[in-house]
Amino acid sequence: MLCWFPGGGMSSRYFDLDAPYDMAGHLAGLGFVNLLVDHPAVGRGAVPEDPWALTPEAVADADAGAIRQALGELDLDDPVVIGGGHSMGAVLVVHQQARHRLYDGLALLGHSGRGLPEVLTPDELAGAEPVVDLARTRFGQPLPQGETAASEMLVGPSLPPDAAAALDAARAPLLAVCGLAAMIPGSHAAELASVDVPVFLGIAEHDITGPPHEAPSYLTGATDVTLHVVLGGFHNSNVADRRVALWDRLALWARTVPA
Repeated sequence: MLCWFPGGGMSSRYFDLDAPYDMAGHLAGLGFVNLLVDHPAVGRGAVPEDPWALTPEAVADADAGAIRQALGELDLDDPVVIGGGHSMGAVLVVHQQARHRLYDGLALLGHSGRGLPEVLTPDELAGAEPVVDLARTRFGQPLPQGETAASEMLVGPSLPPDAAAALDAARAPLLAVCGLAAMIPGSHAAELASVDVPVFLGIAEHDITGPPHEAPSYLTGATDVTLHVVLGGFHNSNVADRRVALWDRLALWARTVPA
């Protein structure tokens, strides 16, 4: 069973885009059960009274609760459960695993522990204030509308119009606190170091994660890490030319994960 969590400014529809960009549909055709989960205040997720309270820890706890409930309702027979996320969603999956030990393996797409130091202010880099206060300063609101889904930095200079339309349909509010935390280097270093289940890293050649081959180095406690580089791809790799090679490699890896 594959449990998918979206990145910043996107809903879980990122994993269920219109064909031919439908990752979940492709994996379902290979025999996998896919659970697409929206974070609180994202997509179909309920908005809490105070969205500033949606820290990585709080969101990870809510996401983990949703997975536990779904597993109880589905009543699967001893399933292998893999937690998967894209970008900020991958950060939150790592938090889930560190706090709840839910998953037999992790599939982290468009993620490393590097963060995005080049877009941060000196105060953000230094962690001069609590991340909630830093997010208030940067964004001004807790749930700004996602605007970067089809930016050239994330999809490259020649995105087909149908892919741009598919991504636009998946746009959702950004969880400001989680989004900023995901950009700060080292913000979840301890959680990454605690991962001791098999990990699949799917990183595009031109991703915002830094050099793809450096990504495994952040998983200092892991003994089984698989890296697949999406050649020619950018951060939103579900619309990359070689997306199917990523999905098929992920499927091969998932079949090797023990319960």
